[in-house]
Amino acid sequence: MDRRNFMKTSVLATGAFALPFNLGCSQNNQRDLYQISESLLRKWIKGLFDLQVKSGKHEGAVKCPACSFYHGRVGDAIYPFLYLAKKDNNSDYLDAGLKTFRWTDKYMSNKDGSWRNDFTNKWRGITVFGSVAVAESLIYCGDILDKKDYNSIRERLRKAGDFMHDFFVIGKTNINYTATAGQALWLLGEFFDDKSYRKKAKLLIGDTLKSFSKNEKFLFGEGRPVDLISPKGCRLVDLGYNVEESLPALVHYALDANDKEALEMTIASMKTHIEFMLPDGAWDNSWGTRNFKWTYWGSRTSDGCQSALALLADKEPLFYKGALKNAELFERCTANNLLHGGLHYVSHKIPPCIHHTFTHAKVVANVLQHQKPIPASADSIKLPREEKYGLKHFKDIDTVLVAKGAYRATITALDMDYQPKYKNGHASGGSLTLLWHEKAGAIIAGSMNDYQIWEKPNMQYYADRIPMSTTPRIELEQGEVRYASVSDLSAKMTHSNLQNKVVVSAKSKLADALQNSPEKPKCSSKFEFTDALVSIEYTCENSSARIVLPIIATSQEKLKMTDAKTAIIKKKNCSIKISADKNLEVVSVGKEREFHFAPGFEFIPFVINSSSAKIQIKVV
Repeated sequence: MDRRNFMKTSVLATGAFALPFNLGCSQNNQRDLYQISESLLRKWIKGLFDLQVKSGKHEGAVKCPACSFYHGRVGDAIYPFLYLAKKDNNSDYLDAGLKTFRWTDKYMSNKDGSWRNDFTNKWRGITVFGSVAVAESLIYCGDILDKKDYNSIRERLRKAGDFMHDFFVIGKTNINYTATAGQALWLLGEFFDDKSYRKKAKLLIGDTLKSFSKNEKFLFGEGRPVDLISPKGCRLVDLGYNVEESLPALVHYALDANDKEALEMTIASMKTHIEFMLPDGAWDNSWGTRNFKWTYWGSRTSDGCQSALALLADKEPLFYKGALKNAELFERCTANNLLHGGLHYVSHKIPPCIHHTFTHAKVVANVLQHQKPIPASADSIKLPREEKYGLKHFKDIDTVLVAKGAYRATITALDMDYQPKYKNGHASGGSLTLLWHEKAGAIIAGSMNDYQIWEKPNMQYYADRIPMSTTPRIELEQGEVRYASVSDLSAKMTHSNLQNKVVVSAKSKLADALQNSPEKPKCSSKFEFTDALVSIEYTCENSSARIVLPIIATSQEKLKMTDAKTAIIKKKNCSIKISADKNLEVVSVGKEREFHFAPGFEFIPFVINSSSAKIQIKVV
């Protein structure tokens, strides 16, 4: 029985029927997506269970080891808790799941039927996520609940449905809420057999389907106003929110509603987005409008891509490979039974926010709930970025991807601020925002130009300082104002894909957050990629400017300066050699390595105190 017919049967029967639990194996007996998903789910649920408050005023809450407060959305964990409770006949997990829901409903409920984000943030749109989690709990695990609990949760869900029906207005929220509200209302419309819910869902989804970019079919609208077009013709696109929230919502809606138009458009868009998945399963959101929540594997408070990709694998086997590689990266970022916000949180002794764990636990449970046969071609499938294609330019975000030899790179001039009141977020200016190598992994990963806490309850930060940006740049400080090439929204890029090399050049200027410039602001950059190495050339007409080159390295990866112009970073399987025609200096940050929360890397901040330099980066 397919997902749509199964759900209808579930609702018409008792609302509490579930698919059988059956973990499959790939033909060569290697660990597959479903085995990894079960392993992750068991670790994460144990981690949440161990941290859960067992008694007292806040019984059922989970105190975050990073944020030191209770995240209001923890009630979303009801679904993964109940999934494992049913699978293992585990009454402890059944109780834990119910307690998370009861705590959220007690402290985060509003009279209008909504739930708010947390104690300090009254945003009610997040009701969509709790509603989906609760609905899936009743549909797939309701048969393990006693009648009283089932009916009370069902009644509460109905109030949330009525709120969503009236609250969401087309064009008034970021596109992720238009898509997810459409999914949630359709799901509840089927569950309650409510035509008005389904009608509103179709209106929201219909508007979402108008929000795909002209050339490459990016889903746009992650910012305000959602339909804004930049001077370059770019759109407000965020990879993290799209692949972990909006596109998955469209997938689930399209399959449940048997909406072929929505499904075809979503598949086409997902093919574009998966161009940005690195060979290690990371999502390259170094350029996205909301990359202040970039976690290397996705985005801080969204749900995850794997369920949607797995559901589409029978139509596009490439999507199975994407789900598998992303799950493997989750494993690398999991420690002490919690999902961390990047690869270097543990090495830098940064505790993880539990938001990552309880939201993504929903998705791995959903992967298992809707298991499909593994594509026969799974072992031979390559991600687009595993191919050595040279260069691809994406017009709708003015961003270039490079795949030359073992190097992968991203250069962006996307000229869109997230919102008018939020400036100097993601890098622009024709900047190198990502450099990756098949042996070294991430070498450069661009962060916000200024690390600003735009969503305080949803972002980690130092209480006493602001971390340095991780994006290579030309910069100039005058008093308290910092001008930088990465802040320039008017930069112009050129690019060429030659037989033996790829060249990307940019003309930019020094700019601050408001696009003001100092005297003599003109800059230029040139990035040349061959099979052997990456060459970078920076110039600025302002002689007081300097060049900053942050290179990713943990404190365990030793730095050796062979001379004033040459640095070698020793990694496990290789070394990174950085050489320049000017002296390389290392900025002291009080520790052996600097750390940035987004995307979660330690790095060495090299500085060249000159307005021009030629640099080579080579993995040996």
